[in-house]
Amino acid sequence: MKFKTKFKSWANQKGGSGKSILSYNEAFYLAESGYRTLYIDADEQGNGSKPLAAYAAPGLVASDLFKTATLRPVVPVDGQNLSVVMADKSGLIAAERSAMDDAKMVEVVKANLMAIAENFDFVIIDTAGANSRIANTMLVCSDFVAIPCRIDSYSIDVAKDVLTRIAFIQQGWNKSLVNMGIVPNEFDATQPAQIEWLKQLMTHFRQYVFGGYVTKRGAYKEAAAEGVPVWRLESEQEGESTGRVKTAARTAGKEVKAVFSLMLEQMEKANG
Repeated sequence: MKFKTKFKSWANQKGGSGKSILSYNEAFYLAESGYRTLYIDADEQGNGSKPLAAYAAPGLVASDLFKTATLRPVVPVDGQNLSVVMADKSGLIAAERSAMDDAKMVEVVKANLMAIAENFDFVIIDTAGANSRIANTMLVCSDFVAIPCRIDSYSIDVAKDVLTRIAFIQQGWNKSLVNMGIVPNEFDATQPAQIEWLKQLMTHFRQYVFGGYVTKRGAYKEAAAEGVPVWRLESEQEGESTGRVKTAARTAGKEVKAVFSLMLEQMEKANG
């Protein structure tokens, strides 16, 4: 029996929530765990895929998913479990403004996703930081969604709006979409205000909060700039790598891997 590819989107309609950093780190985590993983950057900003050009699937960009032309399966590179579909800003903007109606867009994208992903175990999708047609189409075509959320009053309000949006998609478009919940991101336990906001979030939306959080650490952005997962960020001495992982990166990696491990466990249980 052929395995079932699992599709997961990271979604928020606010920029700076951590979608790109968390999604590409999760893609690396799954790939390093032995799963053939396809990372799709469907955010026109392209922050998730810009540093990952070395892993780019040849002859394919994200906006191709919105075209009616038949797409071929992406073939994983021998000895490399990660492949990346790069964002293309102009193409994604054109797709967003397309005259194609929503139902047809979902039909086209779903068929293209199934076609390109047949050789993969997981597809991880970074969506735009907006309530856009492209982002919503990706949610309709996903099995799972996670909502990264910085812990401040405005971001939490936006996260509530995302929950409403996901519920609408579940009710009318994708009843099998599993909402993995709000993932508190860049949490700073030294800030009393953040502790209070997290308490409020847990009090009012406990059933929608994921069972793990990501703390605020500069190593994530450093690693993103170098195109490596945070746990592989090496320290430098006089401009040259020492071959040793930075202490802060090692700590961040341990924390975020625990989050990804729990997500993987839940995904495996949910869809077999």
